[in-house]
Parts: sequence; C-alpha cells; structure tokens
Amino acid sequence: MSIYALADLHLALSCPDKSMEVFGSSWGEYISRVEENWNKTVSGSDTVLISGDISWATYIDKAEEDFRFISGLPGRKLLSRGNHDYWWTTMKKMELFLAGKGFNDLVFVRTNVVEAEDCLISGTRGWMIETKESLEGSENRKIYEREKLRIRMCIDKLNEADPDHAKKHVMMIHYPPLTANKDFTEFAEMMAGGGVDICVYGHLHGKSHKKAFEGDFEGTEFICTSADYVGFCPVKII
Repeated sequence: MSIYALADLHLALSCPDKSMEVFGSSWGEYISRVEENWNKTVSGSDTVLISGDISWATYIDKAEEDFRFISGLPGRKLLSRGNHDYWWTTMKKMELFLAGKGFNDLVFVRTNVVEAEDCLISGTRGWMIETKESLEGSENRKIYEREKLRIRMCIDKLNEADPDHAKKHVMMIHYPPLTANKDFTEFAEMMAGGGVDICVYGHLHGKSHKKAFEGDFEGTEFICTSADYVGFCPVKII
C-alpha cells in the first residue's frame, strides 16, 4: 500500500474542445497515456493525490465523464482544487454529487484531514505569486489572504489530529512554492514552520518547468507532480 501523486490531469472527456493537445506534442494522447501509466503503476490498495486542474468542465454535472474516468482507475483518489477547476463548488454539493454517482473511491480535500497509510493529508489551492512585492495593492491580495488562512487551517487541523506527530503530515496545493524570482512563498514558509513533512503541487507546464522546486526547504519536502513534468505517470511519494 503506497501513496502516489499526479496533478493537472486536465481531463476533457466531456468537453473535447478543451484538450491540452493544443499546447504541444508533449501532450499528445495524454489521457490514454495517463490511463496506461496509472494502470501499470497503481494498485487497488494505493492512494493517489491529485492536486488540482482535474477537469476542464465548467459545472460539476458536466464533469461526470471525467470523474467516471478517474473512478475507473485503480486506488483511492484524493482531489484538491486547481485554478482551472471551475466546477468546484461547496464540499456538501460535491460530496452529494459523488455519492449520487457511486464514485465512492473519490474524496475531496479542502482544509479537512484525510488519513491514508501512516499519513494525514490536507490541502487547498494556494495562489500564484509573481513576487512578494507584486501583491501590494493588487486585486490578488484578497484571494492570497484567503488562501493563507486556509493553509493555516490545514496546518492547525493536521497538528490537532496528530499532536505528537506520529504520522507524516502531507499537504496538497496546486501552485508552486516559489515566486517567479525564485523566492520561497509565504505559503512554503508556513508549511515548513507548521511541521508539514511533504507538500505535493502542480500547475507548471512546458517552459514553466524551470520554475519547479523539488527537495527540502526547512524540513518540508516539496514534490512537483504536474502531469507533463512527470511523464503522465503517478509518482510514489510514500
């Protein structure tokens, strides 16, 4: 029983005009590649963390075929929000949708805590930060502050659930831990200071891969799991 991660599936089974194949040959037949690699890698007893940009659908009912695809893959899947998940709504509505469709192997993660193996997992979207100074007077400030509160909630809930830190604490976010000028974000600093052991993230594609950071930052291991970054194959993190 292992934990894997793969972000940015960008599924378009319900809206094929949104296919990522328009972004270059590296995305050619990406959905079938995800399916093939996943089936070769993940077993039914494993857990996979999908940190956002899951479906191009605008509304959750229009994403049914994409969720059906994910549910049909091996393992238990934990889903957190990305910047393109326009279908994302309240937890209650999303959970009712999953229950109504029988997608019992899918679990939404949004400042709650989910246990898998010897890990406790929480998560939120985060936000893209060009530079720390760029937020001053910006319209992004409200979103940034809201996401900062959510990250604090995630950290607090992880520590409340496991005050002795007997299990690994894992965070799912969508955006990378570095600003465009390669400073660590306040989000990264919060996670490191809050005892998060592992953070998986995505969002970075193509030329933006150069902005990826992987490795240890003050005790937190950051792992980039964007689909095209990892060859459309789930990465084992535990």
